[in-house]
Amino acid sequence: MRAIKSSDLQAFRDNKNQWRIKADDLNAWLAAHPAQCAHTVQEESDAHPMHTPAHPAPIAEETLELVRVKAELEAERTLRATIEADRDHWRELAQKLAEPRPRKWWFWQK
Repeated sequence: MRAIKSSDLQAFRDNKNQWRIKADDLNAWLAAHPAQCAHTVQEESDAHPMHTPAHPAPIAEETLELVRVKAELEAERTLRATIEADRDHWRELAQKLAEPRPRKWWFWQK
């Protein structure tokens, strides 16, 4: 978000008010901003390297497409759950209205 706000990374908002970044712009930004070196020394274990990049490689088109499809699937699941809950609510109301009730002719009789 800092890169977008500072105009280092080109992005735009879509009709759903979500940020969209083109893959080429993201890859160019990742290439132009190498990761800062980690300055922590690990004395006990050599399992992790001292210098690790924050962004190891540009993100592939297939990976971006997979992430987009997964996000759309999750949105569809959320929408489906909302619609099913609404359907169940209206079904319950309809069943209550369909139940036969004795008719009361006089308002003072209970």
